[in-house]
Amino acid sequence: MKASPTEPLLPLEKSLEPDEARIERLKNALLTAAPGRRVSIAFSGGLDSRFLSFFALRLDFEIELLHVHGPHVSEQETLEARAWADSHGFKLKIVELNPLQAPEVSRNCRERCYFCKRMLFTELLRIASFPLCDGTNHSDLGNYRPGLLALRELKINSPLAMAQISKPEIRELGRALGFDNPDQVARPCILTRLPYDTAVSAEDLKNIAETEREIFEAFAESSNPQIAFRLRKVGGKAYELHVQAQEYERLSSEERSLLERLVKERQNNFGPVPIVPMDKLSGFFDRK
Repeated sequence: MKASPTEPLLPLEKSLEPDEARIERLKNALLTAAPGRRVSIAFSGGLDSRFLSFFALRLDFEIELLHVHGPHVSEQETLEARAWADSHGFKLKIVELNPLQAPEVSRNCRERCYFCKRMLFTELLRIASFPLCDGTNHSDLGNYRPGLLALRELKINSPLAMAQISKPEIRELGRALGFDNPDQVARPCILTRLPYDTAVSAEDLKNIAETEREIFEAFAESSNPQIAFRLRKVGGKAYELHVQAQEYERLSSEERSLLERLVKERQNNFGPVPIVPMDKLSGFFDRK
């Protein structure tokens, strides 16, 4: 029986399970989702979809990766997704879709993720060669994720969630199995950088994506290459750069100056951008 995507999160003790038990659960979940050992995976290039693809490959699945590119996805993320897929021998399809064509997405309503997922996954289902899965993990089920309803309505299987594998467990299992870059920093959809009920333009999304790319590249060779941050529009025309507080504390004075210089160079697009350390980086607009 498939695990319900709405069942409660497992207790923390579950993480004490042997790797073999978690691996067996995930294997069974993937075989339930794609019993013919042929699977299409909605592939963002982020940690979850990469690990799911990696795991399916270990099971000798025939795998098709479907990567959506549009104004909500940075060019850099698409380039990185393609590079990773190519380097591991995956067949990758780039699917051009624009969720801003949905009025609920273009005005960034609170249920935006539902309408976006519904639109994108309807098309992915249409073109997928095999049963379609996505990388939703068990940790996602405890957060505000309207898109999960769209996945349930469309009967999209999420093997990581079905197997009750959390985000920390993906990293743990990844390290144990030789998965590359298990500590990959999350880069959520760019639409999450904007307040709810605010008109979205492709230009805004492009400017945010380009600025974040410049920061990632500037820190790539530093002692903090995986620094976690979000450039957010916090109201009106005001933007802030939110940085994980613990990571910000580890930055040297030179690295903090680098951050300040990088955002100052983009003032023509955003105006002054204060740097704000935050204990909890994700879900900023969902707290209001």
